[in-house]
Amino acid sequence: MSGTMNRGDDRPEEDVFKILIATDCHLGYEEKSNRGEDSFTTFEEILKYGKLHSVDFILLGGDLFHDNKPSQATVMKCMNLLRKYCLGTKPNKFQFLSDPKMIFKHCLNKTVNFEDTNLNVEIPVFSIHGNHDDPSGPGQIGSLDLLSVTGLVNYFGKWTNLNEVQLAPLLFRKGCTNLALYGLSYIKDQRLSRLMRDGKVHTLRTNEIDDCFNIFVLHQNRAKHAENAFVPEEDLPNFFDFVLWGHEHECRIKTEQVGKKHYHICQPGSPVATSLCQGEAVPKHIGILKVYKTGFQLQKHKLKTVRPFVFDTINVDDNNDIKIQPLEKLCNTIEYYVDNYIENVMMQTAAAQLSRDPRQPTLPLLRLRVFYTEEEQKFDTFRLEQKYVDQVANSGEIIRLRKKKSGWAKKVDFDDCDDDTDAIMEEALGCDEDEPEWNKTVQGGIRKYFAAGNKKHKLTVLSLTGLNEALSQFVDKGDSNAFDDIIEHQMKKTLEYISSKELETREEIADVIQEFQNERDNTNENEENQVRDFLNSSTRRVRQPAANLDVDDTAEDDCATKSNEDNAVRGRGRGRRARGRVGAASGRGRAKAPASISASNTVLIDSPTKSTRATKTKLTESAMQPAKQTSIAAHFPKSQKAPSKPIYISDSDSNSD
Repeated sequence: MSGTMNRGDDRPEEDVFKILIATDCHLGYEEKSNRGEDSFTTFEEILKYGKLHSVDFILLGGDLFHDNKPSQATVMKCMNLLRKYCLGTKPNKFQFLSDPKMIFKHCLNKTVNFEDTNLNVEIPVFSIHGNHDDPSGPGQIGSLDLLSVTGLVNYFGKWTNLNEVQLAPLLFRKGCTNLALYGLSYIKDQRLSRLMRDGKVHTLRTNEIDDCFNIFVLHQNRAKHAENAFVPEEDLPNFFDFVLWGHEHECRIKTEQVGKKHYHICQPGSPVATSLCQGEAVPKHIGILKVYKTGFQLQKHKLKTVRPFVFDTINVDDNNDIKIQPLEKLCNTIEYYVDNYIENVMMQTAAAQLSRDPRQPTLPLLRLRVFYTEEEQKFDTFRLEQKYVDQVANSGEIIRLRKKKSGWAKKVDFDDCDDDTDAIMEEALGCDEDEPEWNKTVQGGIRKYFAAGNKKHKLTVLSLTGLNEALSQFVDKGDSNAFDDIIEHQMKKTLEYISSKELETREEIADVIQEFQNERDNTNENEENQVRDFLNSSTRRVRQPAANLDVDDTAEDDCATKSNEDNAVRGRGRGRRARGRVGAASGRGRAKAPASISASNTVLIDSPTKSTRATKTKLTESAMQPAKQTSIAAHFPKSQKAPSKPIYISDSDSNSD
């Protein structure tokens, strides 16, 4: 037990919230491999815990699905499990006090599911989205939107206005206990860092409820992977009592208090190992949070259906049994030693992790890192791994050879780093520690390739920001139209700029394009916002019909009989599509509908509608007061801005705690 409620079991049950907390379930991970059922097996165990302990609701911290566009089989299995364990006739014992049209304004069904007269919900599920299942494409629709419209999940914390974030709470009451639940779905870390720095992240609090227990759910980097690419754990608003941290996969279920901050952080981690690193090898748990008035107690429950996973390290130079061998026998000696270590140490450790639950997979995951310094110390890992093809679940990726430089062992603590640790990558690949982080990414490599001053490789119409953002959309969200669309968009912007200038000669066009490029580079942050807004817009893939390009493919044979003027218009081959591309802004012949069509597809973030329910008093927007804004990043300088609505005021304007 941990927390601040010392005698939770002595409290009246009708006054105590019981909340099951979990995160990063990654349903559908490796669904086509021998590990395809792992995520569903463990997710079912989590739901069974909720049923067994009669929790009031289940709270998920993002990444319910592993893929941005999960397969139909994955969605079907998820919906079946939610239907099996979360629907029922047992009445809910708590009230929902917020205006649902304010909280769920991004959803089609703007109501909490257990108040829907068409559903019998026994255990409500509340979830934010993560970076794996974030919405994308026209209308910014994601997999959680599908679960929301079915009534199986209450999807909250979705925020599409990336210029300012305002967090409104879901308010609950059970007996004498009041609870406020805040959620912030995944936002790109660099963007959120910039919003925090500028004081653009605000939290709202009600002035109609006293002694409220405040929970905050987020899905962001907690560890500092790169500069401005994480949320400092000490910079959250201090009025929070409990923070559920998603995205980080290492299980740190025991609550942690940061310095003198009031809130406690709980990081359940992922119940399924999606990478073979040391953090994933920590035993997996979920928690049941009990809240009474302003105190809480956390019970941890070890998951019994998780596939065994053993992570270990061997340093060849520090092993006396290997070093005493002659050089010509060294390779065979290392291979023999590693084989013996896997069979007699790692396999035995994996066997000890079996829980005797019949649903637990028995074939373990193994990862052994072998650090060496000389080429003579390398051996054929593939041949050795084939020996365990029927004994482990990842027979082709058990051993990882890592070459270290002279003196490297003094810098890196093998027990504290994993495969993804920056220190390992820097040293093993010979990277300079002072090299900027972006040089170690694909986007950074592109930026370096097209660096300023490199006349041989220089972009003119397309910007580096546009290219990198399109690459991110393509890789992260499977957006196959991203490159075509950003090229068309930036061509259109360039043409508009050229048209605004009075040019006398054609030679001036190159100078004007260079001038436009320089202006764009000088306002890089504004350019980045414009590119992202365009790529995430709901209308960019709806194309305008190409003007005067109604050409029948069968007409090509008749071209020889047409006049020269006709041939100039029609052209041949790809030319038939390319003619008029600038004027019609068409992309490879795809039609584009009139702009007016987009209005019905746009998700508007507008003033929330007041609740008109007469059966229960809801706390509407007018009852909300902004929290005392320590801002989410108190140490950053703030940029104050006059509020557009009375309730959205800046940090320093509030006197509430």
